Amino acid sequence: MACPVGPLSRSVSTARVSRVRLSMAAPEPPFDEQCNYEDRTPTTSKEKVVVLGSGWASVKFLQNIDTEKFDVTVVSPRNFFLFTPFLPSCVVGTVESRSIVEPIRKLLRHGARPITRKLRDATAGVTAENFSEARFLEAACTKIDPEQSCVYCQDISSVSGPCNAFRLDYDRLVVAVGATSNTFDTPGVAEHALFLKELGDASALRDRMLDAFESAALQDDPAEKTKLCTFVVVGAGPTGVEFAAELDDHIREDLASLYPAEVAASKVVLISSTDDLLSSYDKKISDFTKLLLEQSRVEVRSGVRVVEVRKDAVVCLDKKTKEEFIEPSFMTLWSTGVKPGRLVEELLAKIPEQTKRSGMLVDTGLLSYGSKNIYAAGDCAVLYTGNAMNEDLEKLFKRADADGNGALDKKELLALFNEVGDDYPQAEVFQFKIDEDFDTFDVDGSGTIELEEFKALLRTIDSSLRNLPPTAQVAGQMGGFLASRFNGETKKGFKYFHKGSMAYVGQDKAAAQVSMLKNLLPEMLQEQLPLVGEDIILTGGLAETVWRLLYLDMQISNRNKLQVGFDWTKQIIFGRDTSRF
Repeated sequence: MACPVGPLSRSVSTARVSRVRLSMAAPEPPFDEQCNYEDRTPTTSKEKVVVLGSGWASVKFLQNIDTEKFDVTVVSPRNFFLFTPFLPSCVVGTVESRSIVEPIRKLLRHGARPITRKLRDATAGVTAENFSEARFLEAACTKIDPEQSCVYCQDISSVSGPCNAFRLDYDRLVVAVGATSNTFDTPGVAEHALFLKELGDASALRDRMLDAFESAALQDDPAEKTKLCTFVVVGAGPTGVEFAAELDDHIREDLASLYPAEVAASKVVLISSTDDLLSSYDKKISDFTKLLLEQSRVEVRSGVRVVEVRKDAVVCLDKKTKEEFIEPSFMTLWSTGVKPGRLVEELLAKIPEQTKRSGMLVDTGLLSYGSKNIYAAGDCAVLYTGNAMNEDLEKLFKRADADGNGALDKKELLALFNEVGDDYPQAEVFQFKIDEDFDTFDVDGSGTIELEEFKALLRTIDSSLRNLPPTAQVAGQMGGFLASRFNGETKKGFKYFHKGSMAYVGQDKAAAQVSMLKNLLPEMLQEQLPLVGEDIILTGGLAETVWRLLYLDMQISNRNKLQVGFDWTKQIIFGRDTSRF
């Protein structure tokens, strides 16, 4: 069946493209009921696997899946893989954008497969000559139909043919579409803040930042210069900290000689909802990072929540004093976590067993709860490992109700979550939420939480939690594991192998928490030999060397490794490029 090319169909497509380009975000258009979706399901005797996405989880899956057993189709509106950890570096020109991308079609070839997978292929008689490549289709999935086991897709690029919409049936579906920035419904974020998830975001940030200095150079009033050259970063996780650090480096090392008056008036502000920066890292790293940033031009506002983003400012709330204040901002970067995109949210709404708001709930085989053939990996997946607080609601309530009055005050709740941390790893987050938002959960305003309020409290908080961070490391391991599971090479459940956490913190220094030694030990020995299993904490210049070496090794291709190395060398010799284009 042919797709319509009438005025309605074309205008819808054009409008979508325009919105995509203006927002600079990952394209995620709505399903178009009026479009005629052509069936492009391949005719094959193999089991059909459809993969959605071209990020870490997808690529690692595609590079390890046995294409002799499965007919694999990957669908993504982005025809390249993006090394997302280098996006902050890309904004300021430390690394060029072309150096951190690789075409998906190249990564689907036999030569791009890992050495271990090539050895397995060789034993099965698979060579580069007879290797069956997965097919790639550049399009956006607009709807997943779990009942019919099919997906609907549409070409949303600026150039599309007469048939730009199609349907694919699947035997197994792998959802690895990543996640979007979580605005927490904060007023003004969508309208006035910028994000850092895609190359388009990096380009928009770079253009706005350099534009600020050029516009400030036209002003004589120092106050106006400061107003234009004030940049606010909301969120003190790895992305927020690295961006603030890279921006400060760029201003001090490259812009100071070109815009001396403007740089003297400029300001970088980092806002953290918690008291610590990089709160998921070791306390030593958090303290080192805060000290180093305080020695730079980055001004840290910790224990502060942003309640509104305006065109030229952010409205902040000091969580201790409960006082509001305004922080001027010409450019606001929002980097406070992730949430599922529209496609995943709509799929979750169709499956009653899906109780999480933070992503698709999957078992240890990465199979989606409530489904027999939908799998999820990467940032859009939430791994269920059991021992959830929701299963022990009444027992926990009685345990906390020391005086037996049938209600818990704030002190009793905080004590409960402090006591059960060993049994429930998520208890620390619950404790933080109660300390911060007790009044929100006290629906009747009694000053205490009754059993029904307690149940609602746990369910509300638990629905937004994820027990694994949305990082490239987690997503890559999930993708590789799922391929092995499909191939029949393992029956074990997924277990995350944490190699460590790293962050560049500015001034040629980094912070690293290396955990490989601990993870190499059996679980029993990790408990019996705590000193041997302790994480290795590195800070300063040595950590920066480790950071560079490991990130260079993580590049998806030899071309990327060579280009990133060249970019670093070029930056050391000539500095970063400061032109707008």
